Amino acid sequence: MKKLNTHIQKDMIQRLVRYKNALQKFKSMGLTRVFSDNLGEAAGISAALVRKDISLARLTVGNKRGGYPIDALAQGLDSILGTHTQQHVIIVGCGKIGTALMHYPRFSSESIQIVAGFDNHPDRLAPDALIPILPMSHLSAFIKEHDILVAILAVPEHAAAKVFDQVVAAGIQGVLNFAPVQLKPTAHLIVQNINIAFEIENIFYGVRFNQSQ
Repeated sequence: MKKLNTHIQKDMIQRLVRYKNALQKFKSMGLTRVFSDNLGEAAGISAALVRKDISLARLTVGNKRGGYPIDALAQGLDSILGTHTQQHVIIVGCGKIGTALMHYPRFSSESIQIVAGFDNHPDRLAPDALIPILPMSHLSAFIKEHDILVAILAVPEHAAAKVFDQVVAAGIQGVLNFAPVQLKPTAHLIVQNINIAFEIENIFYGVRFNQSQ
């Protein structure tokens, strides 16, 4: 993966992902070039910020006046984001949310492969399945043996902190957390907390606010 400057932050990475997704849609429409206005509209940001991101990421393809060749820009983003290689991920907690994520069809189209699940419940274990579900006692060894960098946590609230410490100690560098508890990132660990109930609650707050106006 191309090394980014240290001042390129998490927010910019998220925007680059949005640009890549937009490029895929534009290409499916038969387009070969795209302008910063197009990318900005698709990503919900200004065209000026698109151009700034492209410059900071050193994606020296195209220009403001002539636009950007979609294939070249997509290849540059792949080089930065690492999406041209298969990304291996594990899921810890194979209840309803974890199981649904294990079989989410869009992962494969984004070069993401769920390689294993882990759980403490004996009736959920399936070591011979296409995506094996293994006991928690195998978790640390599996992470180290297969050089897994990213884990999805879908465990109950009371287990989240312990499991989090376990995966971090085994070498995990990125965590997508579905447990209803905030896990804290560090300088060398990326954490994305997804609290579904909280997000739905926020939507209701917004709906009620709009109705009161």
